Amino acid sequence: MSKASVLRIQSSEGTKRLDFNSQDTYKTIYEKVAQIFSLSSLNDFTLYKEKNKQSPLGRTQNKTNLKHGDMIYLVPEHANLFPTDTNSSLYVPTDLKSDTPSNGNSYASPKVGSFQINNFTKSSANATDIREDDVDIQLDKLDGRIPRKRDPQLCHHNVHGKCLHCIPIEPYDEEFLKNRNPPIKHMSFRASIRKLQSSTAGERNTFASLENISCSIKEKCATGHAPWPKGVCTKCQPNPVTLMRQPYRHVDNIMFENGNMVNRFLNYWRSSGHQRIGFLYGRYEIYDGVPLGIRAVVSAIYEPPQETSRDSVKLTLPDPHEALINDLARRLNIRRIGWIFTDLIPDESKSGGGPVLHHRGNVNSYFLSAQECITAGWFQNNHPNTCKYSPDGYFGSKFVTVVVTGDVSGQIHFEGYQVSNQCMALVKSKILFPTHDAPELGYVRETSSEQYVPDVYYKEKDSYNNEIMKIARPLPLEYLIIDVPTGFPSSDAQIQSTFNDDCQTIKTPFCVENRMQIGELQDMNALATYLQQFSKTGGAGVTTSSASQFKATDILSDIHLLRYLAVNDIISFSMDQLDPLLDSIRTHDLNGIETWMEGSDWQTIVQVLQSHGPNTPLGGGGGGTRSSYMDYEDQHDLASSSSQWNCPRCTFLNIGSSRTCEICSCEKGS
Repeated sequence: MSKASVLRIQSSEGTKRLDFNSQDTYKTIYEKVAQIFSLSSLNDFTLYKEKNKQSPLGRTQNKTNLKHGDMIYLVPEHANLFPTDTNSSLYVPTDLKSDTPSNGNSYASPKVGSFQINNFTKSSANATDIREDDVDIQLDKLDGRIPRKRDPQLCHHNVHGKCLHCIPIEPYDEEFLKNRNPPIKHMSFRASIRKLQSSTAGERNTFASLENISCSIKEKCATGHAPWPKGVCTKCQPNPVTLMRQPYRHVDNIMFENGNMVNRFLNYWRSSGHQRIGFLYGRYEIYDGVPLGIRAVVSAIYEPPQETSRDSVKLTLPDPHEALINDLARRLNIRRIGWIFTDLIPDESKSGGGPVLHHRGNVNSYFLSAQECITAGWFQNNHPNTCKYSPDGYFGSKFVTVVVTGDVSGQIHFEGYQVSNQCMALVKSKILFPTHDAPELGYVRETSSEQYVPDVYYKEKDSYNNEIMKIARPLPLEYLIIDVPTGFPSSDAQIQSTFNDDCQTIKTPFCVENRMQIGELQDMNALATYLQQFSKTGGAGVTTSSASQFKATDILSDIHLLRYLAVNDIISFSMDQLDPLLDSIRTHDLNGIETWMEGSDWQTIVQVLQSHGPNTPLGGGGGGTRSSYMDYEDQHDLASSSSQWNCPRCTFLNIGSSRTCEICSCEKGS
């Protein structure tokens, strides 16, 4: 009888022992490894003799030459080989103020355009199936190393050679980042991945990966004990958390395409003195200011339903048009990338050099309050960053926060932030709360019979300059905040705006949604007022006046107008009707927009406005006043009568809003 021996099998799940004998084959070893690790297939992993994965063991029937005590390394063939429990609920903030924003219900919608964090589970996270953002795919293809010129004093080789003084350096090189002007405080997320990959290429940490932090106790522990509070063990309880300043950031710069969109957003505060919240829609692109950096480019600001005052803002949830605005954005090749809110205090004493007081970021104030951090963390949890390097399929978030406040000179200033992945984990587990009287401090709740809370610590120096650990009750928020530079394009930058905000010839932009509190209402009267400035127009609505030339893109490239066309109660457009227009706006196709405006859908609105009188905007003349336009009932009746159509099959006269015949169900235009 052969003598039994022991093999050590090391994996990302730990090290286990395996009994074998000299008669076992390599295939038998694979079968035993699959059994002790509870793996379903032998093809899901590969065994290696060495840590650097240079000597794989085959799955043959040959006898092994392994010895007693040998270490074998198990390497998964895909990221989700070892399933883990990912059940946890999102923390939804409850109240929202100008310096303490939050909201009351889940804002994520199950309809098209919404982001659902529950879709990313480890059981479905396969590196070959995960579709990362386009900017991440582009950055993955780049070399990323920073070239250096030949030093004439230190480099003694020929022009084709390289030495330590001129060889390209890695994008995460600390000396390079520190010596930049200005210094780069945080490396980019993709650079941190390169740093992790460089460390795993050696022998120090073969199985390092991007693991998401969990501060929640695991449900249904495999050991079989009773759930909390009746039982807990080391396998199901979360590890203690030591808060550290995050060395990287997922977004390295925020840029608005133009300043006019921000002025339209701020006009609400200028008119009412009330604070305001908006969602940023745009795209992500490569940012050259940071090695392997990512920039968030803002194309539009959508203002959801909300209740505002001088000191507070409260979102009205659910937003009935959230799915629609996300669908519009998707068809325009943009997406929701962040949120913006004002915290402006007017300088009534005129003591400073500008219209507002310096409210944030000074020695007597803070950057983000606790509830703002909680709200930002909740938004980031609802907009996870898809990442193939994480076994969960996601890691962190690219969702950004922009605060509109005052600077030192009293001028309106924009500050960009993100919260760290640790903050996201605290918010996701519902254990981070604001303090009552200090907005710059947070508080980690204590363990109770309802919830187990891990210990959360942070480091600071005492009066003797010794580094000590302190429990996070209370918690300085500086450990959770990452600042992101925010600005606008320079005067010489060649950036084409997605919408018509930068069109200098438009004097009266279409009114913004959800502003009834200051008297702005999106209706046919507002549409007529907007179109009136495009005087002397043709049937398609394209200006023919020689004094003031407008393009079709100037008229319809407005996200607030596009939203109104889709949701108005008079003549609403379906997404199928808007699709040709959206495609033309996305590609800046002037001919395509003109062709759409000459079609029956837009001409129906033209007829509604022209039928009311000769002074309407599209009738060729100007001078009509708002009071002369129709009320709601007149608009609805005129729209119905002017857009009636005869069924080609049964000749029944149908109303214009109907897409099929009421008698024979024949489709309109068939």
